[in-house]
Amino acid sequence: MNSIIRAKTTVPGVGAHELDRPRLIAHLDAFREAGCRAVTIGAAAGSGKTTLAAHWARKRMASGDHVAWVSLDPSDDVPERFWGLVTEALEPSDGPPGRWTSSPPAAPAARIGWLDALLDHAGGGTVNSVLVLDNCEYLRDTGLLLEVDYAVQRAPQGFTVIFCGRQLPELPSFYRLDLDGALGRVGQEELMLRRREIARLFASSCPDVDLLLDATEGWPAAVVLAQAMGDDKAPAAAVTHSTAYLDRLCGQLFPSFPEEVRSALAVMSLIEPFAVDDLCTALASTDAPRVFDAAVRASGLVVPAHAPGSFRLHRLLSRWLLGGGSGATAIDRPLVHARMARRRLRQARHAEALSHAGRAGDGGLLRDVAAVSGLHLLWSNDLAALDAVLRDLGSIESVELGLLDSLLSFAMGEPGRARRKLERADQLDQQGDLDAPFSALRTALEAHLILGRGRPEEALEHLRGVSVEALPPDVGLFVSNALSAALIATTRLNEAADAARGCVATADERDNPGARIDAHITRAALAAAMEDFTPAARDAWTAIREGELQGLRYSPRLRPAHLVLAWGAYHQLDDDGARFHNAFVFRATSTPPIVAHAASKLRLMLSFPSSAKPVEVAEGLLERIRFDLAHGAQPQDVAVCSLQVAEMMLSLRRVEDLTMLKVDLRRYQGISGELQVISAWEHLLAGQLNRARQLLTPVASEYVKSQSKVGMMTALAMLARLELLENRPFKAREALERALALASARGSVRGIRFAGETVRSALERDRHHYPRFAREVDLLVNQRRRPVQEIAGPPLTPREIELVALLPTFATVDELALDLQISTNTVKTHLRGIYRKLGVGTRREAIAAADKLGLLAPTPAPLRVLRSAGAH
Repeated sequence: MNSIIRAKTTVPGVGAHELDRPRLIAHLDAFREAGCRAVTIGAAAGSGKTTLAAHWARKRMASGDHVAWVSLDPSDDVPERFWGLVTEALEPSDGPPGRWTSSPPAAPAARIGWLDALLDHAGGGTVNSVLVLDNCEYLRDTGLLLEVDYAVQRAPQGFTVIFCGRQLPELPSFYRLDLDGALGRVGQEELMLRRREIARLFASSCPDVDLLLDATEGWPAAVVLAQAMGDDKAPAAAVTHSTAYLDRLCGQLFPSFPEEVRSALAVMSLIEPFAVDDLCTALASTDAPRVFDAAVRASGLVVPAHAPGSFRLHRLLSRWLLGGGSGATAIDRPLVHARMARRRLRQARHAEALSHAGRAGDGGLLRDVAAVSGLHLLWSNDLAALDAVLRDLGSIESVELGLLDSLLSFAMGEPGRARRKLERADQLDQQGDLDAPFSALRTALEAHLILGRGRPEEALEHLRGVSVEALPPDVGLFVSNALSAALIATTRLNEAADAARGCVATADERDNPGARIDAHITRAALAAAMEDFTPAARDAWTAIREGELQGLRYSPRLRPAHLVLAWGAYHQLDDDGARFHNAFVFRATSTPPIVAHAASKLRLMLSFPSSAKPVEVAEGLLERIRFDLAHGAQPQDVAVCSLQVAEMMLSLRRVEDLTMLKVDLRRYQGISGELQVISAWEHLLAGQLNRARQLLTPVASEYVKSQSKVGMMTALAMLARLELLENRPFKAREALERALALASARGSVRGIRFAGETVRSALERDRHHYPRFAREVDLLVNQRRRPVQEIAGPPLTPREIELVALLPTFATVDELALDLQISTNTVKTHLRGIYRKLGVGTRREAIAAADKLGLLAPTPAPLRVLRSAGAH
């Protein structure tokens, strides 16, 4: 027998990188014991088919079984040659005398009788026999396959045929054997390595087994090559970083596929995940189902994706193809992307449509898709998907993509980054070729950014030339919301009310959750600016509920709504609620300055009563108010904060600071009700009642206008206090009646609270005189903080208490870990313990529960990592 035939009919020896697969060996043993007459081992190249079959064959030989092995190649797809190899395998050269020596006849009819004799001879021994046919993908001759099928059907008892190959013949006998339980199958899924097997392969010295398993998806050839090319302690590095690794793995395998399959796989790598219909579109051919089947059978590297009926490539092959691996089939990539961009757009798979359009090299197509899919992702708050696409397309120069990136940064609460992205987009748009929708978006975004820098008049002027009626509805909503915000900031509240009302109506009509959130937030801010805190809270809660449905619980987009609720709670003496909502806007570095300023002022107000350094808190608030006065902030906001700082300075006897505040109020606002009230307040505390009356009377009669309804309310409450001090209870009730009516209409009792304990005691004593205002009286009378409760579960550990103090910052787990110098897993463990002990399920609930229990500091503890970042 010549050396070639001997090599092809010899069981392979132990390879240098052979894997021990006891799990699969046990499977094959079970098939043998069950009497299976045929076993198929079918999977992609490098799945360990031959290694498994050879290992099992050597084991059967050691057990005394007769094992015949045939390694096939394309030249063996000829009946005479094939059966000649089988004959040599069944009768090895070192066999006993009298072995089978008859050659297969050339005539097909004569071979049937010859096969019967061969099978009788093979079954005539006293030991079990196994015939292994390796590389069965080369068996394609119809006549030969019929003869193989005949041989399987006639095989004697104790004779088993093993079929190994990437693509196995579906013999008619397989169906009947399967029904009889006499057919064993080992497929791709069984051959993939498990975690335990990989760990055993690396002798437990590999710390990144999970990473290696995820990267290779258990492909044995990929794992073995990682062992050969990578560091023993970090083999995954070769898989994840080395292009040489992929070239050795895929570069030698890929050319073995038929040309048609190579082209199909290259296209699949561009459109995954895909359905067969998608492949028809990408190939522009109705023959795609057949090509798909051929690719699945020939490669074994097309695997099901998560969605039913959807497929993808093995990720290592996909990476190699997308990276333009050497030997990969050249295809017209831009054309494939253009076809798929249009298809994904019709399917409303917007992230994929935008991704394909960006790679199609067609500026017109990209503009069309960006105007639909890009804006849809933005409006539907699918910001993570939009961010992933834009990052993936980062190297593509496009004005539309740059503008989408800027809008995304703004929506994520990063105005500085939005400004930089917008400037970059402007550089690309030297000719001013933006279509009308994108031009309007650019203008509105610029107005938002100008507004955030405290220049409302300039922002309003910026929007004057934009015709909302000529724009697509969703773009018009974005512009209208910007216009409403600018009108509110310039105190043109009546115009803002009309614009906000239209925004809410249009947004509610359309399936545009992003615009609906923005519209309700704008209307909430308008109501708060008009000091109507009840409707303001209603709109703010609507925006927050809508945002939570869209997965935006901690999104910067909802911070203005939480700020409105925080101020509303402050006006209703609910300091717990104000502190809770204000925590959502604590990280002011990524919010517009106006929001950040408002949040910081409220935080100072709430921290004053329990602060260990009240003077510093009061001085800090005074500085904020003076800044607002100089930069034209909302008069109502400044008025309320001025009254609050007056209470703080009077309690601290800081007369000089109070005088400084009054000087600034006179300089920027002239004679106002708040200025009169603060002066009257001083006179009341000094016992100068007549002088106090002279100042309060013109304010209460509205001869001197107040900047805020709270100022008017405070004047009436102070007048009631004066009447009580002069023992005129009926006059005091009259003033309090007017103050409570104003408080009920506006949803605010803070002004009456400024009048102090004298008025509070009178309300508690005479509450039966105010039946229409029971709620307001309850708020004023029961304003004391609830006592700290005991934790029902086990006490918090010192580390958990330290972590609780950082919860209101809404820092990420990674930031908390960096700040506390512990691992992210430890942070997650502590958070689970905190939630369990507090009996809550979310971070928001944990903050509220910890605040009620007195576990939070008045001012949330800043992160060290944020402080250090700010220092740079």
